[in-house]
Amino acid sequence: MQVDVGVFGATGYAGREAVRLLSVHPRCRVAFATGRADGHVSHEEGLSRRADAYLLALPHGVSGSYAETLRASFPAAAVVDLSADLRLPTAAEYAAWYQHQPPAPALLGRAPYGLTEWSRDAVRGARLVANPGCYATAMALPLLPLFAAGLVEDDVVVDAKSGATGAGKGPREDLLFCELADDFSAYAPGRSHRHIGEVEAALFAATGRRPSLTFCPHLLPVKRGILATLYVRTPHPAAALREAIAARYAGERFVHVVDAPPRLSDVAHTNDSRISVHDGGPGRVVVFSAIDNLGKGAAGQAIQNLNLALGLEEGLGLPSLSGGRA
Repeated sequence: MQVDVGVFGATGYAGREAVRLLSVHPRCRVAFATGRADGHVSHEEGLSRRADAYLLALPHGVSGSYAETLRASFPAAAVVDLSADLRLPTAAEYAAWYQHQPPAPALLGRAPYGLTEWSRDAVRGARLVANPGCYATAMALPLLPLFAAGLVEDDVVVDAKSGATGAGKGPREDLLFCELADDFSAYAPGRSHRHIGEVEAALFAATGRRPSLTFCPHLLPVKRGILATLYVRTPHPAAALREAIAARYAGERFVHVVDAPPRLSDVAHTNDSRISVHDGGPGRVVVFSAIDNLGKGAAGQAIQNLNLALGLEEGLGLPSLSGGRA
């Protein structure tokens, strides 16, 4: 039996990736897609379209209200929101990081945070899921086992690089090809990037510890992929940290601990995460984390969560260089 899925925002990068993945999914099919042109229905029209599930790839500040409407209109359907509108637990935290009030405050704290390998039981059968952000996924996957095991101090520095699709499809001069090519730049330094609050909240919810996170993202002149370099303080050798991460993800289909620092080409067009751990300076260990920002960082993880919410095997339809496509 096929599952009908409505995709909101199918003309954006994450929405388009979701449609592409659903087109080869063995159990799901796209019932309708909303977007700006090319025969897509309008976002508003999609709100009246019945489906078994919905993926919301809409902007922050908008998506939450759509989730609220769909939950009220079709309570039996599963809704996975790819925006940040449902990720933070309280309206105060949302307003602090996004500089406006949440569009659906009543839903905050009600949707499991869908970092799938850490929230599998909560996502299974859920009718509403908050899909994590791309940078947050790249940071949280290696940090959560280390914080849970008490192996690292709260002071964490993250230097991350992303492909341009992570900034969305809206027209911006700084994202034009001629501005990006043969160049490399940082943006949102200090405490200004929104994913800081998301990661700190996720770590606190899972481990009871809230890190002091210094995070600086950079924009690469490539289309897709994130490579995050995390510098953690610890009295333990790198081997102990590597063992903790490897033990936590042993048997996982999409998270892999590797020996050499991962490359973007190792994870591009997959739902994979690759992590490596190395000795740093005195009292420091360096952790590398690579994902595809449109795969594990957005549409891929959303479908992984959708599979669980629908009672399907969670890897269905998702590509992995380590294990092929389920």
